[in-house]
Amino acid sequence: MICSNYKALKSAGKASITKETEDSVDTYYLTQKQFNSQTGEALADIKVAISLTELESEKARQDIHMSSSKAESDELAQMITDFKAL
Repeated sequence: MICSNYKALKSAGKASITKETEDSVDTYYLTQKQFNSQTGEALADIKVAISLTELESEKARQDIHMSSSKAESDELAQMITDFKAL
């Protein structure tokens, strides 16, 4: 994912979705604050261009991955049950 801990960063005020308009064209960004780890000094924000299509595609991919993982987990659970039954 573009930002796997977006909720936590958003809650802490360290990440957001922003929009910039130039020549009547809207561009959306994932904007994250960054800091110098030694001094705590704020550095320039990181901005990554994103689109709704991109986010929806990534979510669909993750949903498929979750379904697949759940099915595999269920298969393993059955194998464990059968193993314990011996």
